[in-house]
Amino acid sequence: MTDEKDNVVVGPWGDKPIENNGEWAKKKIDKALDKNNTHKMMQDKLDRIEVITEKIMIQLIHTISEYGYDITDERFSLDIGFLSETVKGVLSRQEKLPHIVQGLLDNIMAPSPAQSEDGTDVFYSKFDAPLLAELVDMAEDIKDDNQTEIAFEPDTELENITNWNKDDESKGSLHNMRTEKLHGKDDDEEKD
Repeated sequence: MTDEKDNVVVGPWGDKPIENNGEWAKKKIDKALDKNNTHKMMQDKLDRIEVITEKIMIQLIHTISEYGYDITDERFSLDIGFLSETVKGVLSRQEKLPHIVQGLLDNIMAPSPAQSEDGTDVFYSKFDAPLLAELVDMAEDIKDDNQTEIAFEPDTELENITNWNKDDESKGSLHNMRTEKLHGKDDDEEKD
């Protein structure tokens, strides 16, 4: 048989026992549970937004149909789809979640403070129709310009991957394109 000394495992841990033995594992588990709970809470918020939007849109479509409007028109489907996304954007903002429509609403709608007859402050929304008309024109121009067929090629060279945004800087932003269209010149010409 072997000596009892052969059964002893010698480690680098020193004389003192480890005080937080297993705490690191508990922290990892808690972190994973928090991540799962956060994901579940986010999914619950998104599901609630979907349910509320569906109820609102169904009621809206029924009401429109009751008043004799044609709900089978293809353009009606597009309009309802836009309204549905707008409702989702509004509800998402209430839940402190981002939605793509929120940026559009922030830019074409502006608060218009007023006072009621009794002197209390009332806030109305003001629609910026000229700005929306410009956006529609710009979108049509961009859509017309992008009618060419797009061919996708892989960028496997490291140089292409690291310099991916340098070409985009020369194209300009939507703001620059709008300014150029409004003023008939480029922002770069104004700087010179």
